[in-house]
Amino acid sequence: MNILSEAENQVVDQLRLAFDEIVPSELRTYCSLTSRISQAVLNRFSIQNELMPCQLWYSSETQNYVVGFLENQKQSAEWNGHVVCRAGNVIMDAATQNLEAKLGVKVPWVVVARRFMVSTQLISRARLQNNAILEWFYPPRGLDVLPPEEPSEMIEKYAHLLFEKISKSNQ
Repeated sequence: MNILSEAENQVVDQLRLAFDEIVPSELRTYCSLTSRISQAVLNRFSIQNELMPCQLWYSSETQNYVVGFLENQKQSAEWNGHVVCRAGNVIMDAATQNLEAKLGVKVPWVVVARRFMVSTQLISRARLQNNAILEWFYPPRGLDVLPPEEPSEMIEKYAHLLFEKISKSNQ
């Protein structure tokens, strides 16, 4: 994928900001749903993108957590994975709220981070205000990385609302 243009970066940033206002917080712990909504919005702006399965790691001086593709989650009813939307040289994770909802860790609920453009296990990193770090890694090999399907009417509903809001702010 290519590096995003300034205009495309602006759309991604507007999407990040609009997510809090448009998508209800109770839906923002579902990474497959939020990534598919992000993907649908970016598609409407003709910004090339794709879903990218990954592990989300949170590290601070006193805490370390990993979300997605863990051995001990195999028996859970939830999908044992995490997914973000990748566009060019950035990833957008609109489900970092998972860390707060499930683990009590305060983080921004939507994060856009620059991707490493070299071949490595680490996809991206974001430093937080409390000196903690969010990192996204490729999932371990041999696991089912296909994100679950989500209700298309829900994806379309929120994608339409987000697209409308971003379009109006660009006029």
